[in-house]
Amino acid sequence: MNSLRIKAPAKINLGLGVMAKRGDGFHEIDTLLVRLALHDVVNLKVIPKGINIACNDTRVPKGKDNLAAQAAQSYFDATGVKGGIAIEIDKNIPVAAGLGGGSSNAAAVLLGLLQLYPHQVDLLSLAQELGSDVPFFVLNLPAARARGRGERLQEIGITKREVVLINPGIEVRSKDAYRALNNFTPRLQIANILTALGGQGELRYFNGLQSGISRRHAGVRSALKALRGQKLEGVLMSGSGSTCFGLASGCESGLDIARKLRSDNPTWWVHTTTLG
Repeated sequence: MNSLRIKAPAKINLGLGVMAKRGDGFHEIDTLLVRLALHDVVNLKVIPKGINIACNDTRVPKGKDNLAAQAAQSYFDATGVKGGIAIEIDKNIPVAAGLGGGSSNAAAVLLGLLQLYPHQVDLLSLAQELGSDVPFFVLNLPAARARGRGERLQEIGITKREVVLINPGIEVRSKDAYRALNNFTPRLQIANILTALGGQGELRYFNGLQSGISRRHAGVRSALKALRGQKLEGVLMSGSGSTCFGLASGCESGLDIARKLRSDNPTWWVHTTTLG
């Protein structure tokens, strides 16, 4: 085997609690990460040497700044394997959007290299060094509660729900979102969230980064307002933004709602997908 094609799913955060900074400089967080059916495709091909990156989205960096390239370098360094890899990313997930696209691409590279260049290696440790969301994607969990800086994962069963996503075309880097943080939050009430997802009670959660980003970006405020106007449940910004989402319920399908939103806001990226 000298090539692989791997799906790299997106995620949303069904709530994000942000607490005080830890000794390592990262904030303590408490979040419910949920995998989406929406995904990129990562194509890997063995080459004699080097790490080559190609992508259909020009906004994605092609060199060492690309997290997928960093994942490949990390794998080769940790294993001592001699060889190279060509990475071609077919992007469907918006860039710098709070949906974990870069982290998922990096995880796909780690998992693919383990098959193409088999070796005894602790992929989870490599994933933790690359970024807070990468371990979630390496473990390929439908949903998990993430604590610490995101590395402490507890798998959680999730109810399949239709979700409508809006990205207003604003790129937000995680470090900028945390710089805009207004106040610390309490931890999430995970049991209440899961009960509400199952149809019992109102879906109540929060994103500690949302107010800071909303204040800076009118597009995020508009996206949240548009989703609420469609009577979607649990409207929230995902992660560090700028993608916002709401869960479909009742008679109207997510596809119909997305069609309306797209018609009213033709410059927005609007997409319907499912949880898990």
